[in-house]
Amino acid sequence: MQERARIASWSIIIIVLLIHLMMASGVPLGVDEAHYALYARYPALSYFDHPPMVGWLQMLVAPLGYNEFTVRLVPAILYALSSYLAFRVSRILFPESPSWTGFVSVFLMNTAPILQLMGWGLVPDLPLMVLGLLSLELIHRIHQHNRLLDWIVLGVIYGLAGLSKYTAIFLPLGMMIFMIQHHGLRWLRQSGPWLAALIALVVISPVLIWNADNDWASLAYQFDRGVGVKEWSVKEALGMQIAQMFLYSILAYVAAIAASISVVRRRMPEQSRDAGWLIIWNALPVLVVISWSAGDGTVLPNWPALGWTLLAPLSAYWICLGWSRLWVKCLAVFSSVLSLGLIGFVFFFLAFMPLSTFPFMAPAIKDLVGWKEAAEHAQSLKQKWQEEGEVNPVLMVDNWSKASRIAWYAYPQPVQLLTDRLTQFDFWHGKADSNTYGLLIRDKSTAPENNRLELQGFSCQLVDETEAGLDSILVNKFQFYRCKSAM
Repeated sequence: MQERARIASWSIIIIVLLIHLMMASGVPLGVDEAHYALYARYPALSYFDHPPMVGWLQMLVAPLGYNEFTVRLVPAILYALSSYLAFRVSRILFPESPSWTGFVSVFLMNTAPILQLMGWGLVPDLPLMVLGLLSLELIHRIHQHNRLLDWIVLGVIYGLAGLSKYTAIFLPLGMMIFMIQHHGLRWLRQSGPWLAALIALVVISPVLIWNADNDWASLAYQFDRGVGVKEWSVKEALGMQIAQMFLYSILAYVAAIAASISVVRRRMPEQSRDAGWLIIWNALPVLVVISWSAGDGTVLPNWPALGWTLLAPLSAYWICLGWSRLWVKCLAVFSSVLSLGLIGFVFFFLAFMPLSTFPFMAPAIKDLVGWKEAAEHAQSLKQKWQEEGEVNPVLMVDNWSKASRIAWYAYPQPVQLLTDRLTQFDFWHGKADSNTYGLLIRDKSTAPENNRLELQGFSCQLVDETEAGLDSILVNKFQFYRCKSAM
């Protein structure tokens, strides 16, 4: 039975990997994909938006060239690795569990719609998920054997997690809570945890050096996003919970809550409760903070991915223990049909984009359609101006998310943002000033009155428009403006 479960788990991992790779080259890059791929184009110790891991990983495919397929190769591999680690952690933390626990853990990972999309487009959460699962295994070994080598490796893992995303800070926090719960404070009297902390600090030093050289811009930006004074809404917070239920699957959501309650109320077998607490304390801090932050509307659906990934082995264990209950089976079937149907529809649509059949999907693909052509058209206009004697015009955009696609497809042309906010593009190409002159690209349904635009101290005149669509359905309209400083 255990061998059948292992084969079934690997079958899911390999099939999903192949699907991701087959689809990789057929769809233009999205907002985050293009932005993080640009990290690799501009190597640095760290970046304004995030630590450098996503950029460093994308540099690995540089010998293959940068295109849609190679950019999506890294996330496809990381997602397959996270699925395998979910299987492995399930077997290690719950050795007495039913033989299908590892398979169910893999199944939960691969029926979460948002995780499927993350496995296709790289975001910082993806390497963090891999490292978080590795840390669970190491803490489990430390809890049982307390070997110095495991502490050293844990320090490396935490350091790499810190190079992936700032929310990695919740991983050592969870570890400390777990260790104090089970070992009091005596574990702090040995060299292992302090050596691990030192190693982690050394590993994350590129982020600290970059921030020190740039007035701590990235840390200040993340701090403001996380704890800035904003209006808090119960409706927003509850909405995020509902969104998580569908984006990470109803089965995973219900099972995680039920499994956690079983651990807290000692309804789980005694030999598994320590592993349950280990998972809870590592997943809970990030989920609690993100759930609270959702109240002011600052949370994106991929942010809780670390927490739900860490919970997958515990949720799978609870599902297998309760599989004899009819309601658990019904929940599993209903949730799986719903999630797989959603995943199947999204992937089918992305693969073939039959927009005339599903015209309501036009807004959903607005970030994918026409941006390459808009970047190419902008470059042709810029080249024409240069031939007419215009000196050094630059490409301009009014939002970083739009700039990511334009900058990717127009690379190595510099792109500047007409916004008062500090962005990563300011570090790459500088801030537009009174000496700046160039071409502004906007994706608006209509042009402003008199075809003139005043934006961030620049006077812009409309010079051209283009449209982008699929299956005779209009998806995007782009306007191109000649801009100069109004000062």
